[in-house]
Amino acid sequence: MDKVCRNKKCIIILYLFLQLLITFQNAHALGNWYVFGDSLSDNGNIPRLTGVLLPPAPYYQNKFSNGPVWAEDFPRIAHFKFKPSNDYAVGGAFTGPITAKGLNGKANIYNNLENTGWSSFKPFFVTPQLPSFLTEIQSFAINQKKFKPNDLIGIWIGANNFFVAAKQSIAFEKTIFTNNPSYAINAGIEPNLLYRMYFLYMQTKDFNTAIGLLIWSTAQTAVSQTVYGVRELLKLGAKHIIILNLPPIQDTPALIQSGFKAQALASIYVELYNIYLQQMIDSIKNQTKSKILILNTNLMFEKLISNPKAYGIINTYSEGMKACLNGKPYYSHYLFWDGVHPTAYTQEIIAHFVSKKVKTFYFHK
Repeated sequence: MDKVCRNKKCIIILYLFLQLLITFQNAHALGNWYVFGDSLSDNGNIPRLTGVLLPPAPYYQNKFSNGPVWAEDFPRIAHFKFKPSNDYAVGGAFTGPITAKGLNGKANIYNNLENTGWSSFKPFFVTPQLPSFLTEIQSFAINQKKFKPNDLIGIWIGANNFFVAAKQSIAFEKTIFTNNPSYAINAGIEPNLLYRMYFLYMQTKDFNTAIGLLIWSTAQTAVSQTVYGVRELLKLGAKHIIILNLPPIQDTPALIQSGFKAQALASIYVELYNIYLQQMIDSIKNQTKSKILILNTNLMFEKLISNPKAYGIINTYSEGMKACLNGKPYYSHYLFWDGVHPTAYTQEIIAHFVSKKVKTFYFHK
């Protein structure tokens, strides 16, 4: 009997030793963490690129939150190697170059919302031009050259393209009401698209149908540019890529305050973007056998909004920053810090969500 017990103990000890060995090997095998995207992932890059200390306090260290963003929390939680310069995400980034209204009121091609006439911080960013997702990748190629096989690359992009389309939809309505195409053209609606929108409106007499074409076109362009960026990352040696799909922008404080129509447009855009993204990434995976994982951030946010107490969140519809400035308690446990950006508390929830999903994906052969 004693011999049997001793054998069982040996087996248990051996099992635990092997588990520790596997854990050590996995930790040792983890590579560097890189991230590309917009303000949702920006760890304070605008001052580095421009010399302008934005966003200002009470934003935390020029990040679009009241603390670290998920892209900083994630490598700490998941034990990936990370240094701040590995974060290429910049607030305001579009997926790629798009036409938008400039500070002079005329249309031009821009990479970043903060350089346009709709910037949150105009007129600080007339020059230099801030990057898009695609130019962030170009910056990596110049500075870092190549990824290592065990590096993990994160992408979260696409929301800022919608904000341009929302402004363009207002300009289109002005064009119809005044019979003056300059409103739409100066807002950056391409002439061919404007003609199709106008033709559709004249057929249906329905603004929503015509603007739906604008939203569809914006989503198509955004996904095409995102996927082009993914292909460029693969060319640079990326072997493990995770992409966070778009959250429900329509449920942010800014869109709630903008009203039902703006929320409806945001909802359509997000749904189209996420559907097209999944389809096109599936196509890349079938063609290249690449390891790319799309994380359903949209569903995660819906769970936070529908059952906030389960996650320690006390407010899902107001801005925590306003509560902070007004001396209200517990603002740190709001879902959102400002009109569209999550609090540091929410950012950490996102990081844990990503970490949980990545574990199986990263080590799966």
